[in-house]
Amino acid sequence: MREKYFIKHLARFLIPLLIPIIILGSLSTISTQHDIKADINQNSSFLLQQSQTQLEMILNELDTLYLALYDNKDIFNELSSVLKNPYYTYESSTSNRIISSFLNAFTSSKPYIQSFYLYVDNPHHRFLSSVDGLVTLDHYYDTEWYGLFMDYTGMPTKWTTRRNIRFYDFETNPTAMVTFYNVLVPQKIAIILNIRPKYIENILDDITTYEGQQLFVLDENNHVIFSNHKHEAFFQDEDIQRIANQPAEFFDMRTPQGMINVTKVESERYKWKYVSAIPHSELYKTPTRIFNYTLFFTGISVVCGFILTYYLVSRNYKQLKMIRTLIKSADDRLTPLEPPGKVRDEYSYIIHNMITHFIEHRYIHTQLLEKKYRLQVMELLALQSQINPHFLYNTLHSVYWESVALTGKPNKASEMIEDLSDMLSYSFSNPTKTVTWAEEIANSVSYINIQKKRYKDKFDVLFEYEEETTKLSTMKLILQPLLENSIYHGIKEKEDFGLIKVKLVRKENRLSIIVLDNGAGIEPVKLSEINRQLRSDEEPALHVGMFNTNKRLMLMYNDQYSLRIRSKPDFGTMVEIIIPVTE
Repeated sequence: MREKYFIKHLARFLIPLLIPIIILGSLSTISTQHDIKADINQNSSFLLQQSQTQLEMILNELDTLYLALYDNKDIFNELSSVLKNPYYTYESSTSNRIISSFLNAFTSSKPYIQSFYLYVDNPHHRFLSSVDGLVTLDHYYDTEWYGLFMDYTGMPTKWTTRRNIRFYDFETNPTAMVTFYNVLVPQKIAIILNIRPKYIENILDDITTYEGQQLFVLDENNHVIFSNHKHEAFFQDEDIQRIANQPAEFFDMRTPQGMINVTKVESERYKWKYVSAIPHSELYKTPTRIFNYTLFFTGISVVCGFILTYYLVSRNYKQLKMIRTLIKSADDRLTPLEPPGKVRDEYSYIIHNMITHFIEHRYIHTQLLEKKYRLQVMELLALQSQINPHFLYNTLHSVYWESVALTGKPNKASEMIEDLSDMLSYSFSNPTKTVTWAEEIANSVSYINIQKKRYKDKFDVLFEYEEETTKLSTMKLILQPLLENSIYHGIKEKEDFGLIKVKLVRKENRLSIIVLDNGAGIEPVKLSEINRQLRSDEEPALHVGMFNTNKRLMLMYNDQYSLRIRSKPDFGTMVEIIIPVTE
């Protein structure tokens, strides 16, 4: 009981306290997430467009070199002559120095360019390097580009690949390089641009705005060529392909490390894809912080509410226990009851009023006991002044046999005496005992038989009920006063033959008792007076039996019964009583 009381009050304290906190925290978290996501998508898109602009400016360097070499026929012819001539001449040496100087100047001015290779198909497998000058493939550390170039057989095109180069044989860790190919087929002419990816990746690192943000660039074949060296922590090859194939520019994606927010910008010119990926744990730090604060304050509220509830419930339970003890001891006249000296809270106020009420109740109870005792004495004196019912019953029994002896057989007088004896026996034997409706109807029949002999068959009585109804219980002498009223105030005043109908109808847990006659009826004014007297405690001069019956029903059923009278002059009267069914 105490645990239930505690849980009930804990819920009353916590629910009004937690609901605003939870609603405010949830709305703040959701709203912040929505705004942050919109801002992040916009900012990431802007960063990626910046990266695209910077990288495409670098690629434009390759176009500048291409135009400088191929559009100038003299330079291109000189270059072809240098690469194809097996012997150096003064002129070829001069051309070589001029072209090499041009390439070296171009390379030195751009920190992100590692080298240029210019190749024109020649039988000596020569090519011009911006770093090493005129070299042959047989004696050069970087030949991988040549194999990729020679394997290509398609139309003139450009493509990109990321590869690793060892500048010296003793190197254990190769250097990463991003190579741009500008190829003319079938002339077998190529301009190769080698870019230091670290330079670009440092730029990507510098422009990241979130801890853990991943920026990387995918080439036309969806391979990573630039990144801030952190994409491996998030993505596998299948993740990269999912990002590349996703048509949307902004989307969320689940990875083995958790959910990420992805922004993607695609270059129309080079078919590259610029991707920004931010973990939700970093992106939603503020909403997560708000959510954690909400949980923290919710926990504090729960703890404070628990402590406060425990304190109040302990105090209130102690007071309630005292009230319960007072209630149990209210009827113990030996238990002293004293109100608290000072009212401090609502419980002490209740206890003070309860004790005061109990003291007053005991005083009133004592007075009632005294009145009851005096009433019992008066009733005893009244009973002693009456004829002994047992003596009366025995006397009627003797008179019955004397009347039979006079005629030698039962006669009307003996029948009336027999019915009267039955009625007296029914009335005087344990008047508080309940009886069945069968017994009540039998007593009513005895009364009717007497009245029929008295009024020489001036009326008849019909009973209508179901057999199951007669097994129900009722208090004694309900029907007789109603029948008496119908005979004395209705049938007797009428010259024609009278008819009284008694009907018992059960409707679920209610029983309706109807007594209907076709007697003289009651005038409206008189009927109103009867109804008024039924509702009051006034002692009536007429219809005493009905008023007594009404009071007995009131004492037994309180407000669970109803008594209704309907009457019309010269047509008759109907009395209906509805009481609870008693099995």
